[in-house]
Amino acid sequence: MRLWKVMLAGAVAAAMFMPLAMPTPSVAPQLTPSAKELALLQPQFAVPQIAAPSRAPISTYATAHKPLEGIRICIDPGHGGQEKWDKILYTGGTRGVATGQTESDVNLRVALILQHYLETAGADVVMTRTTDDRCTNCGNKQDELDYRPNLANSTHSDLFISIHHNEASDRSTNYTLVFYPSGMPSAAPLADNIASAVSRYLGTQCAGAKPGSYRILKKASMPTALVEASFMSNPEEDLRLASLAYNKLEAKAIATGILNYFRATRNVSVDFTSIFAPLDDQAEAAQMIADASIVRKRVVEKRSLFGRRYEEVTYDATGRVISRRDLGGGRQSSEKKTSRLVADARTSRKSTSSVKSSSKTTSKASVSAKKTSTSEKKGTAARNIKDSSGTNKSSASAKNAKSAKRK
Repeated sequence: MRLWKVMLAGAVAAAMFMPLAMPTPSVAPQLTPSAKELALLQPQFAVPQIAAPSRAPISTYATAHKPLEGIRICIDPGHGGQEKWDKILYTGGTRGVATGQTESDVNLRVALILQHYLETAGADVVMTRTTDDRCTNCGNKQDELDYRPNLANSTHSDLFISIHHNEASDRSTNYTLVFYPSGMPSAAPLADNIASAVSRYLGTQCAGAKPGSYRILKKASMPTALVEASFMSNPEEDLRLASLAYNKLEAKAIATGILNYFRATRNVSVDFTSIFAPLDDQAEAAQMIADASIVRKRVVEKRSLFGRRYEEVTYDATGRVISRRDLGGGRQSSEKKTSRLVADARTSRKSTSSVKSSSKTTSKASVSAKKTSTSEKKGTAARNIKDSSGTNKSSASAKNAKSAKRK
C-alpha cells in the first residue's frame, strides 16, 4: 500500500515540475513567381448565366404557396434596343424627359422583376427578350412586332402581358391605361384588374381597360393585356422610374393584377403575404391592397341562332351581381365553330333564296293582272286582242316561275 502511494506522489511531482515538450511549428516556404510567370497570367472574367440590366433585381424567396401552378404566362418587355439601334432599325419607344433613359430599358427592368414574382407564385414564364436588344435581326417593323405574339402562340401561353410606358405633349399627364384586344371581351377582366392594381400601387389615375387594335393584340390568341403603366413625359414620374425600388413596386402591382384576375374568374385563393418578399414599405399590406384593388367582373357568353353576344357582369365581395353591361358580339380566344352551326347557316341561306324566288313570281303575276284589267276598259275588238296577249303573258310568267323553281 505504501509503495502505491509513493509511486502516485512521484508521478504527480514529475508532471508538475518537468516542462512539456512542444513541437516547433513548420513554416511553409514562400514561392515568389518570376517575371516570366507573371507575364503569362491573364485575368478571367466571370460571365453571368442570366442576362440582366445594370441594376439587377433582388430575388424573392421561395414559398410553398403556388396559386399559378400549371399556368404559362408570356411577358413582353415592349420595344428593345433603343440605345443601340435608334434611328438605324425600328425599335419604337419613348425616352424620359428628365433622365433621358429609354423606355425599352425601363420595360425590361420591370419585366425581369415581374418574372421573379410570377415564378414564385408557380407560373411558367416565357420572356420575349431578356436583354436590351431587338427580338429579331431584320429591320422590318412588322416582323419585329409579330415575333412577340407569335412566341406566345407557339408556346401555348395562357396569358400574354406586354409592358410599356406612355408619353404625352402635356408634361403633367400621368395615368394608367391597359389595352386588350378589341375583338376579345374575355380579356377585359384581365386588363381591368391590372389597371386597378397598378394605379393603386403607383398612385396614378386609373383610366381602366380599353379595347385596342394594336398589331400585337390582334395576333395573340389568348387573353392579352398591353400595359401603359405611366408617362415618361412626366418629369417627376420619369425620375421615379429610374429607381429600382419603384420598378419593383410596378412589377409587384402587375403581378397583383394578374393574381386578382385568377381570383375573380377562377376562384383561386391567393396568399399575397407569402408570395411577395418585403422589398418595399408596402410589402406588409400586400393582401389588403390586393383585396381593395380586385375587380370582380366576368364575361358571360350568350349563344343564339343569330350568333354570339357577350355580357360583362360585375360582382361584389359576396358574389352578388351589381351591374350588367352588354359588350356586343366578338371572338373569344380559341373560338371553334361547330358543324351544327354551319349546317344551320346553310339551311337558312337556302330558305331565304326560295323566299326570294317565290316573291319574284308573285310580282310578275301581279303585273300581268294589272295589264289585263286596263285592257278590258277599251273596245271589244281591242279587248279580245289584249286578252289574247294577256293570256300569252300569263303563260310565259308561269313558265318562268316553273324554271325558277327548278333552279
